[in-house]
Amino acid sequence: MMSQNQNGLDEFESTIIPSDPLILIPAISKENLEKETTWTRRFSGIFYTLFASFLFVSTTFIIKKIGVDLLDALLLRMILQAAITFSFVVYNKYTLVARQPRELFLQILCAATDAAGFFLFFLAVRYIELSDANTLAYTRVVWTVVLSVIVYRERPSIGTLLALPLTLIGVVLVTQPTFLFPSAQSSANTVNYKLRVLGFIMAITCALTSALNVLSYKQLISTSKQIKPSVINFQFSFTVCLLLIANQFYKVFYLKSITSLSYFISWPYLLSSIVCLITILGSILIQKGIKREHPAVFSLLTSADIIYALILQNIFTSVRSNLYALLGSALIISSVVLIGISKIMNERDRRDKIKRNNNANNTDEKC
Repeated sequence: MMSQNQNGLDEFESTIIPSDPLILIPAISKENLEKETTWTRRFSGIFYTLFASFLFVSTTFIIKKIGVDLLDALLLRMILQAAITFSFVVYNKYTLVARQPRELFLQILCAATDAAGFFLFFLAVRYIELSDANTLAYTRVVWTVVLSVIVYRERPSIGTLLALPLTLIGVVLVTQPTFLFPSAQSSANTVNYKLRVLGFIMAITCALTSALNVLSYKQLISTSKQIKPSVINFQFSFTVCLLLIANQFYKVFYLKSITSLSYFISWPYLLSSIVCLITILGSILIQKGIKREHPAVFSLLTSADIIYALILQNIFTSVRSNLYALLGSALIISSVVLIGISKIMNERDRRDKIKRNNNANNTDEKC
């Protein structure tokens, strides 16, 4: 989700969204229209995105197989990430807190929703398979577009109208509620069905909070010139650290599960922490992919998370995805493909219109 290359963030702050950049189209200008892209650079964005997705999925899968709680394994990474981003912000003397009440509210909302989505995703992975968690969390793209239609009172495109029912059907097929699928409760899953339902709810809530995060982030960067993306990244990292520490207190004082020092210096925990640090590289690659790829195409490429998770699950675990789950994943990916194609076509029309206007202006100037 959000460990970022800070210099790249500040340079491209108008085109990057923490959770998913699908609805934020890069500014179209004459310079952008005239800029040529080499084949190497063109495909490097695709490679960076696909490889970053593989890193995120494989590291999460490995930590889960090791048997260490993901929220414990994330602790070292997030503390390190918060320290690095804070040092960067202080070094550049960026404003940490917005002065205007509305901007301050958006700043708090942005950090809270991003951290909540991040935290809920890894909580969900406790109770459901990684492929299911990735599939349900990926619906954030559709919810983002739906919420943007409601908030900005935009006219929904045909792609959006088609994508919404596909997403809803996909969610039903992945979660397989017992009132529609009586055999689901007695399936060969290793996790109790009630806990699976809790995991499904967490994954869907993660998608909704991520969608809300996109809108709040877009509002913040469009209204505030003082708050830099690196500041938002630090506040996200710091908020996640607080949640992870609170989780440790919850385990000690509520669950009465006292974690000894030997647990934190054991080889499973140390290995999990090191593996978790690898995701920082994935976050850097994600930023490179965002810079070099169209936002809608980038969002489509991140659907590779679902495919990677399904492959790892069906090869390295005893859990097999049934036909309904595979069909649901395909429908959710298809819904995002529809929205992505719609966005690309709309932008192409805008580009063509700007080209015609520029050509008309040049003709007038010559006359």
